[in-house]
Amino acid sequence: MRLIAFLFLAVASFAAEAPLSLTLQSRSSTGRAVLVKESWLPSRSAIIVCDMWDLHHCKNAVTREVEMAPRMNEVLEKARATGVLIIHAPSSCMKPYEGTPARERAKSAPAAPRLPDKIGEWCKQIPAEELAVYPLDQSDGGEDDDPAEHAAWAKELEAKGLNPKAPWMKQIDTLHIDQTKDAISDSGVEIWNLLESRNIDNVILMGVHLNMCVSGRPFGLRQMAKNGKHVVLMRDMTDTMYNPARWPFVSHTRGTELFTQHVERLICPTITSDQLIGGKPFAFSEAAAGKKRLQIILLGDSTTEASFPKRYAPDEPQFEDMLRVKLATEGDLPPCDVYNEGVSGEFIRRLLDTRYDKAVKTKPQADFIFIRYGLNDAVKVKDFKTAFPKDFHELLGRLRQDHPKAMLIPMTAIPYALNNLHEDINALIQQITAEEKLTLFDIAPRYLAELKKNPDGLNYRRFPLSKIPENLRPLATPYIVPEANDPKVVVLDNRLDGLFGYLPGWAGDRHPNLAGYNVIADETAKWLAPVIRKRK
Repeated sequence: MRLIAFLFLAVASFAAEAPLSLTLQSRSSTGRAVLVKESWLPSRSAIIVCDMWDLHHCKNAVTREVEMAPRMNEVLEKARATGVLIIHAPSSCMKPYEGTPARERAKSAPAAPRLPDKIGEWCKQIPAEELAVYPLDQSDGGEDDDPAEHAAWAKELEAKGLNPKAPWMKQIDTLHIDQTKDAISDSGVEIWNLLESRNIDNVILMGVHLNMCVSGRPFGLRQMAKNGKHVVLMRDMTDTMYNPARWPFVSHTRGTELFTQHVERLICPTITSDQLIGGKPFAFSEAAAGKKRLQIILLGDSTTEASFPKRYAPDEPQFEDMLRVKLATEGDLPPCDVYNEGVSGEFIRRLLDTRYDKAVKTKPQADFIFIRYGLNDAVKVKDFKTAFPKDFHELLGRLRQDHPKAMLIPMTAIPYALNNLHEDINALIQQITAEEKLTLFDIAPRYLAELKKNPDGLNYRRFPLSKIPENLRPLATPYIVPEANDPKVVVLDNRLDGLFGYLPGWAGDRHPNLAGYNVIADETAKWLAPVIRKRK
């Protein structure tokens, strides 16, 4: 019987230490998601719940937190059962918990032999972030309430005897605190001591708000990351303080995604709640996600996709970003989301046969769809003058079926050079537009006008290394891009023109650079703004 009891305890102990199987997501310098599978021992792991307060000065923030909290509690219950330490950290709210076992557990943790410098202070930036573009303008505090609703909410808080600017008193009741196992603290020193005393290396952060407290608190992502803890963010169990009326003028949901990508690239990896409790990652409902926004889809080839600017200037606002921001600067237009579904080398038939269902059909119901094809069709499609109109009509038919409320907007091809105006392609596009009784957006005149000012100013340089004299190749070394067996020298501007501009074909690749895409974005916004006003 003793042997059986021993074996039972051994099995139970092993089960308690069954590792957590997690898939960590980080991002490369160009923004590409990188996945890594890891196994964590629960006894060497902790979850810190950051500032899940009972109330907040932003009413919308409360709405989102209340919606997220039940799922978060499920995560905590499951993690606790496996042996993960749960640390509740509702900042400035320790008074209700003084004297409780969970609070005393944090306060009584032995002092760590190594206490990191400034672990008790906020950390607003780590070195990796210094040269990066901060993804959100949160200078207004991130309030996204309707002004009238916010004023009413402030009065409601005042009527309860609370400070409307800081009404939180404790953690939200939805999150269960197990006084026999959990800890409560808002101190970076106490939490560090607690982690060190239990030999905890792995830390999961969740809570609110990602761009402020979750990242910056003394126990937040930055402090954990820079001081050597293996920290991750549970990216579907967080929210941001971001106002969509501020740069980069995206939805609240998209703002959170952008900051999450910032974290993944520069601070630490992320995971999702379904990895612990199954199901699907949590997502806020439409009611909590914010006001409805106009939906714009961009379809086209490489002159729409802008793959090279995205690859070599990933921190710069891209074509779709500049279009969205330009529309926002008009001041009187509804907020917009812009989806860039252009693909280099694509022609209409390929879109219809390979990508359409995933790239177009599944998108939110569009209000405007811009369509710019023809350059690749002219090269890759047999009997172009017959097949191109046929394919274009078929695409328009499918768009009408899948996005019945959308205004379909054919566009002319941009001129690649002063002597390459694609007049034959654009004549067909004009013909198709008239047959379909649509309105043509003729981008070509504006682009041509800009080319006349600076014939090579709107395109990047992409030149074979083999065509650069051997003795001058060291000058090009920092800009060499491997491409199969034919390496290229790639720059997005004229910085190397003084060295290589005399070489025949140096500026021969006529794809737009960021300047070119800004021209397209600017002209698109000028064309679309009055159309939106008329529709509104």
